Amino acid sequence: MGTIKMSQDELKAYRLGMDVIEKRLTIVDYAIQIDRSYRQAQRIINKIKKNDVRGVLHGNTGREPHNKTSIETELLVLDLLKNKYLNFNLTHFLEKAIKYDKLVIKKDALHVIARRHGLVKNPKRRGRRSHKPRPRLSKPGMMIQFDGSDHVWFGDIRCDLIGGIDDATGIVVGCEFFFGETSNNCLKVIRDIVDKYGLPESFYMDQAGIFGKVDREWESQISRAFDQTGIRLILAGSSQAKGRIERLWRTFQDRLIAELAFQGITEITEANKFLKEHFIPEYNLQFSVEPEEQESAYRKNVFGNLDLIFCKKLQRKVMNGNVFSWENVTWVIDDVRSYSGREINVNIHLNGTYSFDLMGRKVHCKVACRKRLNDYGDKSKLRKSS
Repeated sequence: MGTIKMSQDELKAYRLGMDVIEKRLTIVDYAIQIDRSYRQAQRIINKIKKNDVRGVLHGNTGREPHNKTSIETELLVLDLLKNKYLNFNLTHFLEKAIKYDKLVIKKDALHVIARRHGLVKNPKRRGRRSHKPRPRLSKPGMMIQFDGSDHVWFGDIRCDLIGGIDDATGIVVGCEFFFGETSNNCLKVIRDIVDKYGLPESFYMDQAGIFGKVDREWESQISRAFDQTGIRLILAGSSQAKGRIERLWRTFQDRLIAELAFQGITEITEANKFLKEHFIPEYNLQFSVEPEEQESAYRKNVFGNLDLIFCKKLQRKVMNGNVFSWENVTWVIDDVRSYSGREINVNIHLNGTYSFDLMGRKVHCKVACRKRLNDYGDKSKLRKSS
């Protein structure tokens, strides 16, 4: 028989119980001393007579709990947390371990093991919040919250993750890694959203200059594209105003970084492939919500050539002889009609090619002559025409 560990109360109950058995104490006084009822005291005395000191112990003393995690499972959990899933939080870890490693363990048991061995990933504590949450809009496509997040997402490379989330459903409608949160890169993601879902009613963005800051006198490329497609541009006054996408970035920084490291991804092309083909579909399936109304607010009917809208537009004045200057090169419009005095649009497309149009009608232009090319660069700087 192994050593029996007893508490002070159990030792007191046993010692006084022996006094009752040896007629030195009444059961009434015994019940008062151990703070039990008369009937309970009687039962304890009978157990002491039958089992001696074990009579005051709980019936489960010394027994293994039926739901105790096996040592093999605990060792597997520790090995996975310390090695394979090193940077995962416990909820994220459990999802992946169940899927890929066939781990069978309850969430509470996992937290007990992780806490015992100091493997709980502490969340970042933020200051007191005093902002009232804004209710979601009722229909998909009524508002896209759009932003970029500069972070070390994979390896030791710092880059920008640009994307948008539907306000009504929480679905990530578009997302991509870039080196730089430029208007061209933002337009690429916006064009992907439009191609996949249609034109939303509005975009909610911050007041960075590339989006058309309210105190700027000139129009940004994005706000110009929105005006042409009838999309309302809403400029947020603070990061708290577009809280849904700010929370999305925190979730991505917690989960996406860990998964990219888990996949061994250190290059931007591979990161974008994994992001679009695996991470975002799984995220949307797990975290999106049903909208209040099923009817979509996305518009599929688009008037105008999107290639001439979602691009960088530059205006140049057409001179006599249908010539104009761009990138230190004199160009001539290949048309018998005269366009002298009018403005021609130089369209730099998202894929790097360029084209020209006059009031939305494409025109063909060719190089007339190059101005002091040696002073400004070589011929390789000229883009290929689309």
